[in-house]
Amino acid sequence: MNNLVAVCRDRTWKSLAIALSTIVLMASVATPGIGAVRGRLQVAPDGRHLQYVDGAPFFYLGDTAWELFHRLNREEANRYLEDRARKGFTVIQAVALAEIDGLTVPNAYGALPLTGNDPSRPNEDYFRHVDFIVARAEALGLFIGFLPTWGKYWKTGDDCFTPDKARAFGRFLGRRYRDRPVIWILGGDQNVVTSQERATIDALAAGLKEGDGGAHLITFHPRGPGQSSRQLQDAPWLDFHMSQSSHAARAWSSTHPAVRP
Repeated sequence: MNNLVAVCRDRTWKSLAIALSTIVLMASVATPGIGAVRGRLQVAPDGRHLQYVDGAPFFYLGDTAWELFHRLNREEANRYLEDRARKGFTVIQAVALAEIDGLTVPNAYGALPLTGNDPSRPNEDYFRHVDFIVARAEALGLFIGFLPTWGKYWKTGDDCFTPDKARAFGRFLGRRYRDRPVIWILGGDQNVVTSQERATIDALAAGLKEGDGGAHLITFHPRGPGQSSRQLQDAPWLDFHMSQSSHAARAWSSTHPAVRP
């Protein structure tokens, strides 16, 4: 499991330390528990925390269930979601195109996510199962931290994604889950290195916004250790930052400061 911290985006990026302090203070905010989702989310006017559109603060307490859509059947998914809702989680992070054989091994009902590994040709049978899980999460008061794809599929050298295909896939997802409680998370444990990769990520974000009309927040899940979405600070679509300490957090933190300016 990756260790992730969601940090509300301050457009001026004054200090990551201040934002992290805000999150610690926000831990005292009551979580919703089992029940319907309260409403959509937005970045608060102060740029330091997330809130519902009615102004009530939202505490991002996420569980990384990356293979949720890909590996679990409906009974298993329902049992897992009910357990996490009872324990006070508010966000479940899952990936449409999963990391482990996500394009070649079918889901519990025999469906692959894409036709011919083409993101512009999503498989309806696969996404009907995703629909069920997203709807069930909503009924339990949970948001889905929805990763369209794991990072290895958009990295330079992989033929799966191009900017055009990324935009089409994003548009498909945005339209499909426009009215569901999702938070879009791009990246998928990879960092943007080349101009081609940046073009693909920007196109995916543009497609999501075209599809959902900008209804949902978008962030970026980087690769660790100690990395954050600050690498995309200039991206107009980035609503709040995410930082990953990674699996090597202990070794890394022994020789690096906990927070960098």
